[in-house]
This record gives sequence, C-alpha cells and structure tokens, in this order.
Amino acid sequence: MKKIQHFYAVIKPYRKDFLINPKEEEDKLMKDHFQYLKHLLKQKKLFLAGPTLIQEDPSGIIIFETETAEEAKKLLEDDPSIKAGIQKIADFRPIRLSLTKI
Repeated sequence: MKKIQHFYAVIKPYRKDFLINPKEEEDKLMKDHFQYLKHLLKQKKLFLAGPTLIQEDPSGIIIFETETAEEAKKLLEDDPSIKAGIQKIADFRPIRLSLTKI
C-alpha cells in the first residue's frame, strides 16, 4: 500500500511588482503555471494551490500529495514558472494535515 505524504511549498516571484506590472512573457508563463497545477490536480498529486492576496508582497502556496519528498520537489522544480526563473522556491517542507474540511 502506498503511503501518501503532504509537502508544503511557498513560491515567490522574482520581483515585488510582478502582479501590478506584469510583462507579456510572464503572463504566458503564469498561464502555463496554472495549467501545470491543474494537470497535477487531475493526477491527484496536488492537494491545493493558490496565490496570496497582498499585491505588494506576492507569493503562492502549494500543497502536494506524493509518496516522497523527492517526487514533490521534482514536481515543484518542473513548474514552468520555476523553470523559467520568474518564480523561486521560498520554502519547502513536509507537513501533516491534521485537520481539513475535506
């Protein structure tokens, strides 16, 4: 039986005005980022993902559901926005989901 674990990640854009002053190429990459996360959700590798709502200090939160930290880290590193360098991994760690609404 496979043991599913959860891994928490925070990603941050490489510049603070990312949300209020996007470049055309960044918009395309962020659409790719969103599609990539949707694909992971369908594969049941993603528990949740979403941006914070403070425009002056943007970041995103992702929780992966994988068997290993290595798999989760690889999924994170394969994100188009991370690969392109417009976002960076600010935090990555295992997490235990003790209480959820779901």
